Amino acid sequence: MREKASRQIPRVRIALNIGVQIALAGVIVFLLNYLSFERFKRWDLSHNRKYTLSPLTRRVLGSLKKELKIYVFSSPRGTKSPGSELVADTEALLKEYQYAGGHRVRVETIDPYLNLTRMLELRDKYKFGAKDSIDNMVLLDYDGKQKSIPTATMADYADAEAFDSDQTPVAKDFRGEQVITSALIQLTEEKQAKIALITGHGELPVTDDADLGRFRSALEHQNIVLQELGLEGLETIPTEFTALILAGPQYDLTEPDAAILHRYWQEGGRLLILLNGRAKTPLLDNLLNRFGISPVKDLIVSNFQTQTEDRLTLDVYTHFLGATPFLKPLAGVVGFFPGGTRSIDVNEGALKEGGIRATKALLPAIDSYWGEKDDFLTNSADPVFHPGVDLKPPLTFGWALEKGAVEDQSIQVRSSSRLVVIGNADFIRDESLSRSVPDTNFLLLCINWLSDRQTLLAIPPKETPIYTLDLKPGQLDQIVLIVVAGIPMLAAVFGILMWTARRR
Repeated sequence: MREKASRQIPRVRIALNIGVQIALAGVIVFLLNYLSFERFKRWDLSHNRKYTLSPLTRRVLGSLKKELKIYVFSSPRGTKSPGSELVADTEALLKEYQYAGGHRVRVETIDPYLNLTRMLELRDKYKFGAKDSIDNMVLLDYDGKQKSIPTATMADYADAEAFDSDQTPVAKDFRGEQVITSALIQLTEEKQAKIALITGHGELPVTDDADLGRFRSALEHQNIVLQELGLEGLETIPTEFTALILAGPQYDLTEPDAAILHRYWQEGGRLLILLNGRAKTPLLDNLLNRFGISPVKDLIVSNFQTQTEDRLTLDVYTHFLGATPFLKPLAGVVGFFPGGTRSIDVNEGALKEGGIRATKALLPAIDSYWGEKDDFLTNSADPVFHPGVDLKPPLTFGWALEKGAVEDQSIQVRSSSRLVVIGNADFIRDESLSRSVPDTNFLLLCINWLSDRQTLLAIPPKETPIYTLDLKPGQLDQIVLIVVAGIPMLAAVFGILMWTARRR
């Protein structure tokens, strides 16, 4: 009996030990889940970081003082309605908004066909269209203001002529974040900023979509409206404009024009001046000299070396310099400035005397270039570097100036004068901006800095890659042979080897 009792005691101890271990393991699992629910790290493993939010969106979401309600109207039944192919991307993107915004952002998805009662309730509340008009739509509600966004507007599509009418359109670029954050900025900002584009000297027209459509659209996404402004007859610049743009004038300023711009600068004005490399504008150059800027009478010529020949071009690939504080997000990125670019010097004495701080913004990205001072465009001759006459690298063609600001960059003085001058104007045309996304970001950073909105950053569209398989003659036959015969034969050989090994 004693032996039997002594055997049972270890069994009880073992059972108790196992029970305690199971209980502790359960507690550990519970604590790990509890901690991971509150403290976790997320990674975007999608191609090209498709759903990673930009710093601009995170800043806007972080600045929300009230709840943002986002309603997504979508249904699997509406597969042929516009924007249906973007529903999955839109819902995934809005999950990132909800995570980044925390308790301030609430996202609700409504199927107009299955949740008819909820759809009718929201339709009566927000006064939008009938049921068939809200397939694939996003509605933002913030502080009593609403903005509806058709899902189809969140992408750029491939040429429709290349596809059948019954075929789902192919999205080239997904612009969901760009569109949604733009709408959110419009809801959160009290008023829309206005930028004036100076006219009357052959500048690029704001009304011509073929030239400045992309630029104007990018500004609208930042809640900025671009309007034309003639200087003739004005005594002062209207205070409704936060900044002025002089974009590639073909003709020189008049004396009154130069005087009003100089007075505007002295009184804390904000200017973006884009020089026309092919135009002679001595009065404009003289105005810039009074600011401490010395435009050079040259054109930057780049020498591209290929395997067969050296090719000369007036197109300039550019480094954006992070030394300029508002350009730090683009530090090291390469931009594209086509057509004709003037280099720009500064007068250190004039800058010091005027209390103006100047920083370099743009430098050519390749070493094989020079500043050609010969007027080769008039005689249609090829540019040739002349030692002692033409300018050697390094050359600067973009500067940012500020007058009346404190040295500490973290302190912003709204009464300061600001100027960005660039020796090229063609880069803001649609043809150039479509080739170089960083150019759009650069423009918006300049505009936002001039408008005291430098915390805002452009959101480039996320490209949707279209993969093609280019096979040489005979490669398809090899693929068929490998798939149809090679892989089954390999499986058969492996099976025979396994059967032989087991027989032994």
